[in-house]
Formats: sequence, C-alpha cells, structure tokens
Amino acid sequence: MSNNQKSDRTAIIIGGGPAGLTTALELLRRTDIKPIVYEGADNVGGIARTYQHNGNRIDIGGHRFFSKSDRVMDWWSKILPLQGRADGKDRAISLGYQNKSRWLDMPADGPDPDLEDDVMLVRARKSRILWGGKLFDYPLSLNLETLRKLGLGATMAIGFSFLKSQIMPIRPEQSLEDFFINRFGRRLYLTFFKDYTEKVWGVPCDRISAEWGAQRVKGLSLLGIVRHALGSIFRAKGNGAGDLAQKGVETSLIEQFLYPKHGPGQMWERVTEMIRERGGEVHTNAKVTGLQHEDGRITGATMLNGTGKPRAIRVISIFPPLMCGS
Repeated sequence: MSNNQKSDRTAIIIGGGPAGLTTALELLRRTDIKPIVYEGADNVGGIARTYQHNGNRIDIGGHRFFSKSDRVMDWWSKILPLQGRADGKDRAISLGYQNKSRWLDMPADGPDPDLEDDVMLVRARKSRILWGGKLFDYPLSLNLETLRKLGLGATMAIGFSFLKSQIMPIRPEQSLEDFFINRFGRRLYLTFFKDYTEKVWGVPCDRISAEWGAQRVKGLSLLGIVRHALGSIFRAKGNGAGDLAQKGVETSLIEQFLYPKHGPGQMWERVTEMIRERGGEVHTNAKVTGLQHEDGRITGATMLNGTGKPRAIRVISIFPPLMCGS
C-alpha cells in the first residue's frame, strides 16, 4: 500500500496501560492498521501512571526503568532521550547481562533536565520503609545500620526464623506467603514483606500465587542479601556514577536505573501523544464491556463512555482482529 492510500483496517485495543499503548504505537510504526485504544480510567498508564495532586506528582506504583532486554531499553530511550552528561564529555553507559553487553550513549549534548522536560534521568535507587518508627532501606540492606535499628533481639529472632525455614521449608509452595517465608523466614516476612506487598497490590499474600513471587522477586533471598552486602564491600569504587552494568544483580537489588523527569507516567503520556500524531486514537473514560463476534471471529465491542450509555464499536477488516489487554 502506498503512503497516499488510506487503510480501512482497524484494531481495537482494550486498555491504555504500557502493553496497550506499546501495541498501538508499534502497529502504527510497522503496519497500515489504525489502532483505537479504549481506556476505562480518566488517564493513561495503568498502574504505571503518575498521579498529580495539588502540584505534586505521585507514582502510584513503584516503576523504575531498567530491563535486561536491550530491545526494551532501546525502545524507552527513543521515546525519552537520555540526559546529557554534566561534565561536557561524551560517554556510554555500559549494560551487560548473560555474558553479553551493549552500550547506551550518554552524550554531552543530550537534553539538560534543568531546561527540558522530555528527558530520561539516570538516578540512584533510594527506597525506604517505615517500621517501628525507623526508616530502613528497601529492599533490605544487611549493614550495621540495619542491625542497629532492628536491635539484638529482633535480629536473633529473624536469624532463627530463617534457619527454621531452611530446615523445614513449606512444601508444596502454593502462595506468595509460602514463597517469602521459605526465602526469608516467617519473622522477616511478617516484619517487612507482608504489609508492604498487600498495600501495594491490594491482595492478601496467601491469595497470590507463588509463581508471581518467582517472577517479581526471582532469585532474591536472605542469602542473596548477604552476598550482595559482602559484594558491596569489595566492589570497586572506581565505577562512574552513570555505570549501569548491573545485569548480573538481582532485579530487586539494582541500585541505578532510568527515570522520566516527571515520573513513569510521563513515558505513557508521551507515547499517547505519538499515537495521536500518527493518526491513531486513544480514548479515556471509555470502558469496554463486551465483545461482538461472528463465525468465530471478533468483529467489534461494546463501549461504555462517560455518558453511561453503551455504544457499539466495530473492527474493520482485520485478519485476525487484534485485541490487547494492558
């Protein structure tokens, strides 16, 4: 099809989160299919949004931009370019994983975060959790400061609880609660992980599958924290502040990452702008409530907008029709 010909092929994409918006933009880049995104909320980004309240920006989900996929890192950097170096020298950030490596350019003439908004920052991770009136690094760091705040009694109780979990692990491991207890001990789980996880995800840990933990926390355990702490002692101090060569580190222990200037939601707000600039559509306050089908093919959907009246929307000439949930 030539550039002057207009395609009548349309894709309905349900959900304006990262998956739905990425799908829409890639359809526009690679095909002649016009994506129409329907998002039930009044904004885009899903739980990766950045909520604005009284002039403050609040990340409702903890979203740091770091991936072991070079393709994903490259995709992000093309949406929001990496900030320039303050020292006036071109430099590449080293990224390595699985015995492979790549470089992400950090040029001196990159966007200046003090002057431009569409920019990806390089930031050190600093997450803390309040427990017993004291702030602890999160994920936990095994250092003298942490042990001092816990106190001798709590530290010993955590240690014995962990040993018990190693001697008598829960089998079969069915829930996220089992997953955490087997790797950290019941005492540490109840102290730090249970309430935090349930507040973030809104679901009790004993109702979340253990597979979820394997995906999110991966190989992290109390022994992993110990190894990381010992490694930090001997880690060379000569690595530059921009060095992100941490792909051998468990995801939950990564200490530096990329972060949009105005929060993770800025990434998906910018992607939405790009979709509309290329002729796609993104609708908010538009909740898809049902699907229409003929002869085993999805041909359309029913959408409920802000008026409260359902409206039929139709997919035109897609073989097969593309549906994507975020």
